[in-house]
Amino acid sequence: MSNEALATTDTVSKEAKSGGAVWKWLVGGSLVALSPLLIMVLLLLGFMIIFMMMFGTMTDNNTGIIGGSISEIGENEIPADYLPIYQAAEEKYGVPWNLLAAHHRVETRFSTLEVMISPVGAIGHLQFMPLTWIGWSYPGGDRLGNADIPDHILTDPEMVKKYGGMGVDGNGDGKADPWDLEDAIFSAANYLAKNGAAEGDLQRAVYAYNHSNEYVNQVLYYADLYVEGYVAIDEVVAGESGFARPLDTTVTSEFGLRVNPITGESSDSHKGVDFACSIGQSIPAAKDGKVVYAGWQNPNNHKEGYGLYVWIDHGSGYKTTYAHLSDLNVSVGDTVKLGDKVGGCGSTGSSTGPHLHFEIFQNGVRVDPSPFIGL
Repeated sequence: MSNEALATTDTVSKEAKSGGAVWKWLVGGSLVALSPLLIMVLLLLGFMIIFMMMFGTMTDNNTGIIGGSISEIGENEIPADYLPIYQAAEEKYGVPWNLLAAHHRVETRFSTLEVMISPVGAIGHLQFMPLTWIGWSYPGGDRLGNADIPDHILTDPEMVKKYGGMGVDGNGDGKADPWDLEDAIFSAANYLAKNGAAEGDLQRAVYAYNHSNEYVNQVLYYADLYVEGYVAIDEVVAGESGFARPLDTTVTSEFGLRVNPITGESSDSHKGVDFACSIGQSIPAAKDGKVVYAGWQNPNNHKEGYGLYVWIDHGSGYKTTYAHLSDLNVSVGDTVKLGDKVGGCGSTGSSTGPHLHFEIFQNGVRVDPSPFIGL
C-alpha cells in the first residue's frame, strides 16, 4: 500500500475513533466530509429508488390485463349475456372482469361443456371443489377438497359462512349454488379477491385457484386477449439451431408428462409444445422446408388427434408438425420459407380450445422443441 493510501486510511480511522459529528469518505482519491444527517438522507433516497423499481416491475407484469374495454376478440368469444355479470362482480370485489371471463373460458368454455364435473370432483360453471365452496372446516372429504355434501347444505349461505367457504349468493335468491351462473362468477371473484387479485397480484391469485403454472399462463393469456390493446406478434426469427419459435405467445403446455386436459390422466406424455393463439391467427413455418402432409388426421372424424395439420420436412432428419389448425395455406409438395403462413390457428381434432400444437421430429423421433426454439 502506498504512503498516500496509508495516510488516508489513518485519517479516516482517527475521525471514526474521535466520535466527531463529521465522517470522511474517500471519493475519487479525495476525502469528502459528510454529516450523519446527509448520510441518512442518501440512504433513504436509495431505499426509495429500490422500492420504486420493484413496484414498477410488479406493475409491468400485469400490463394489459387490468380490466378495460372489451376487444373485438372478446366480443366474438364471450357470450353477451355474461359480460354484465363479470362487470358486476368486478364492481363488488375489485377483480378485473376480463380475468373472470378468462377463468370461465378455461374452466368450462363459457359453460358449454356437456359435463361440468371434473375427474377430481370440481363442479359447476367455475369448477369449485365442494370443500372450497362450503369451507374446509366442513367434516369429511378428501385432501383435494372433494366431499359428498347434501345440496341443501352446500347451497345454504349460512352453512357457507359457518364453515368459512367461498360460495356466494350472487343473484340474491337465498342460495349460494355452484350450478347457478351468477353465484359461480361472484364466488370466483370472491376467491380471487381474497388471494390477491383485487390488489393486482393476479398471478398469485390465479395460481391459488388451480395450483398449475400452465393454468396461470392460459388464464392470463385469455384475460389479455379480451381487452383492447392486444396485439399478435407475427415476426419470426430463427435462432442458432436454424429453427424459430413459431408464435411469440404464451406456452400453455410444455413437452413431457402432464395432466391430460381432456381425459384427466395424470401420466399423459405430451409430445410437443402448445402455444396459445386466437382462431385464424397466422401460423408460420419454423424453418425452410417442404410440405409432406397437409390435411386431416382422420377425414371421417375431425375431432380426432391432430385434426387439421401440416407436416414439413426440413432435411437432415428434421420435421415439424403444426396441429389443430382451422384452415390450410399450403399443399403437399409446396416449398416454404421461414415465416411463411402454413395455416390458421384453430381447435380441430382432440382440443379444448384454440392453440397451436408444435412438434419437432429428429430422425423419426419426437424431441422436446424447447432447446431448438429458445424456450
